[in-house]
Amino acid sequence: MSSRREAYTQARETLLERITTTLKKDERFVAAWLSGSFGRGEQTWASDLDIHVVVADTYSEDLCRTPWPFGARTSEERLALFKQFGTAVIIYDAHSNNQVGGTFTYVLYQESAQNIDWMLIPQEKAYQERPSLLLFDKIGIPELPTPEPENLDQRIERASMNVGFFWMIACSNVMNLLADDLIEFHMLLLWLEENIREVQAALLCERASYVSHTHSRIYTTQKEQIAALRQLCDQMEALMPRVIELGGYVPTSPRSMVERRLALLS
Repeated sequence: MSSRREAYTQARETLLERITTTLKKDERFVAAWLSGSFGRGEQTWASDLDIHVVVADTYSEDLCRTPWPFGARTSEERLALFKQFGTAVIIYDAHSNNQVGGTFTYVLYQESAQNIDWMLIPQEKAYQERPSLLLFDKIGIPELPTPEPENLDQRIERASMNVGFFWMIACSNVMNLLADDLIEFHMLLLWLEENIREVQAALLCERASYVSHTHSRIYTTQKEQIAALRQLCDQMEALMPRVIELGGYVPTSPRSMVERRLALLS
């Protein structure tokens, strides 16, 4: 790692330690944890900080106000909190990004060049996400209850729906190659991978796990791009008999339509 990257990583560690120590001493906050790559234990030198902070009920009305759903600003109360840790050069509220409930504010700090996704959660709504990395917990935040398992009909529908969606997107993605729209092509490859994971999980009576795309590959030649698409089609074709055995429904000969469109590239 270069000295600049080492300095960048050290600045992030120092900032996180300062935030944790400060919030833990502040009576307004009762718990905090990291989600994202840190929560999954997959952080790299370039990872940002996704900080969830539980606000005590007494203070949540002020700190968790949402006078606007999104915008390049935040409330005065939240700004005062964020400014304790540096000069906020860029600020953006996007509260729908807080899946637990509360507020979401992106802050980029001048001194450290670090960006933090701040998520403030009212105590009454709070539960600790999994996976996550706990920073402190003064009151014992409950974990998210385990969802009820899917019944057979729900598994069949989830598997069947994702098979059909896969082939629709696979056929559409060939057209992106024909149009030389490689950005869209690679984005849809990620969609196809997600469909495969959903089908696999439905067959196993599980929930599909989150997969980071940080290290996703970019295919630079048409030969590599076609091979990548065909590989995903191979994987889905191998799953389809199991979906049928489960009781699901799948399209008839969808692979042939992908190949017909791929032939247009020659």
